Amino acid sequence: MNSTRLQAFIEQWHQVFEQNDPSLILPLIDDDIEFYSPAIFAPKRGKAEVIELLGIVFEIFEGYRVTDTWTKGNEVMFEFEVQVGQYTLQGIDRFRLDDDGRVVQMKVWIRPLTGLKELARTVSRRGLDSHLAKQGMFAKTLIRAQVRLVSLMRAIEEGFK
Repeated sequence: MNSTRLQAFIEQWHQVFEQNDPSLILPLIDDDIEFYSPAIFAPKRGKAEVIELLGIVFEIFEGYRVTDTWTKGNEVMFEFEVQVGQYTLQGIDRFRLDDDGRVVQMKVWIRPLTGLKELARTVSRRGLDSHLAKQGMFAKTLIRAQVRLVSLMRAIEEGFK
């Protein structure tokens, strides 16, 4: 990968947040991207799934600011700070690019743990809301009942600790 493509990617990534336009992410993402995050259990694979998740994250993040950038070969890393609710998070986004400058792998690290937990809760809630919006009434009722049951089971488990 040449340095011109790396620099173009870096500039495009910054434009996404400077222009507050998540649609600018679309041409940066390869169809077969792999996305790893401490906020989700299993990696996300495929452009549609990753774009949906990044769209949710984009809505949650306030004041995303890159504080440092590193490049090596076909990889770019951004150290960043962002506000999620009452928490200021620090993190690293690591991108592996293909020869055309599109992201084929993205890994995210975030701290502190309390902020990561808030991010995971908010992403989960928004993802569930988005999923429910696509379902019929019976499916919505069933999913909500399952969510309540899981919450109740967790509360009971916490009570026995």
